[in-house]
Amino acid sequence: MAAAVVAGLVGGCSSDGSDGSDGFGDSGASEMDRAWQENYCRELGSWQRARNSATEEGAESGAVPDGDAVVSAARQLPSAAYEGAGDDGSMLDVTVMAVRGDTNAEGEAVAYCSAAGFETLTR
Repeated sequence: MAAAVVAGLVGGCSSDGSDGSDGFGDSGASEMDRAWQENYCRELGSWQRARNSATEEGAESGAVPDGDAVVSAARQLPSAAYEGAGDDGSMLDVTVMAVRGDTNAEGEAVAYCSAAGFETLTR
């Protein structure tokens, strides 16, 4: 409930009442929030491509990227962006689980990027 109030305050400052926000903060988000979301999705996509490349080449598990950059990007997301993280908690929690190999969490992270309008940045 508090996140909805914060999202309403952020979106209400510049909204004309037709923002159509979907809970991910994409339409009513500030320009800075959108930049953090884009950065997160870009880092997620980079990590996915590096991981996929390493596994396609038959690399040993040590060659798979650790995901530090995408986890750092998740820490920068605005609090309103954590809505929609599902039952698993915040986007930071979801991201940590994803880079540890949880395919369901990775799917949630990709869905977040898609809902935020940055689906082309992920695999």
